[in-house]
Amino acid sequence: MKKIFRALTFTIAALCFMSSAYAYKFVIYTDETVTNKSGEVGELLKTTYPFNKFDVEVEVVHVDASALGCGSTNGIDRLVTCKDSEGIQAKAMKRGGDQVMIIKNTSKYGGSSGVGGGVPVITSSTPARAMLHEYLHTLGLCDEYEYAASEAGFYCSQEASRPNLTFIVPLSAYTDDSFARAKHSGKIPWYGDILSTTPITGASGTRLGTGDVDFKKSSPINTSQQSQVLGEPTGLYQGKICNQAVPKRISWHPGGGSTIMENTQSGLGAPLEKIVERLMASKGARRKMQIDEPKENRETLSNEQKPAGEFVVNPVPQVEVNDTSRSMFKSFFTWLNDIFSQIMNSIPK
Repeated sequence: MKKIFRALTFTIAALCFMSSAYAYKFVIYTDETVTNKSGEVGELLKTTYPFNKFDVEVEVVHVDASALGCGSTNGIDRLVTCKDSEGIQAKAMKRGGDQVMIIKNTSKYGGSSGVGGGVPVITSSTPARAMLHEYLHTLGLCDEYEYAASEAGFYCSQEASRPNLTFIVPLSAYTDDSFARAKHSGKIPWYGDILSTTPITGASGTRLGTGDVDFKKSSPINTSQQSQVLGEPTGLYQGKICNQAVPKRISWHPGGGSTIMENTQSGLGAPLEKIVERLMASKGARRKMQIDEPKENRETLSNEQKPAGEFVVNPVPQVEVNDTSRSMFKSFFTWLNDIFSQIMNSIPK
């Protein structure tokens, strides 16, 4: 018992001392002078489920406007990109960053991010929740709102299956749900989340789709420590993203309500929460240690107090930092975490 106690004491002390080296680090580069959009974004990353399930650190780096080189792209005014995003990404890595973000100081609304990677960008005149939308793009998620005819040609020609999107041309009729599953399951990225009791066909099993996405139904914003389980089940819901493309492409999504990928004022919804939590873990983010880990599929707690966010703000001028040894500390910290988990599991309950 003494050995267990000593090991436990050492592990807890090490965890407290090295938590910053262990956390998944977001580095926000901004040329803000008056607004505090970077602080708002950092708070969202600390308090929004499932990001708040992971150890997250946010560092804000202030730079001159010339260092960002941001502007509209491809003739789309709201599509704001930054010329030196790769260079900024490299600088963020030297600071020990895992993901860089950019907030451009301008009165123009807009943002952008590459799907499946890249640097998410928003302007200081854009709601902070838009950064979560853009960051989810870097995890591979795509938009769920309907592209205008002027944009559909650009976006829909390159859209493919994503963690929250698939394109399936339905048959005119299906014999039953089992037949539809056998035919289309391989094209549904989130198929493993669809319960056997949730059909992917309607109208007595003859029409493809659990239903249509109800874009008037906004998924609630979840700042609790629990996943949403009271909303619609994960299924195959017909969307509208490429309805105005020529030719029209029929899209399908995992949830039946409006999510942050359609309206930034909506939450993720239960289906996307599961997907994003897996993607965060695949990026190397580690879940916060909990001695009493809550069971999945419990009801979401309401009105839970938001945890206070702690942000490191670097004043102008920017100071170059080389923190390439951070990955070594993260590996060591992961090892300590595993030891702590083994010790806690060995203690009789």
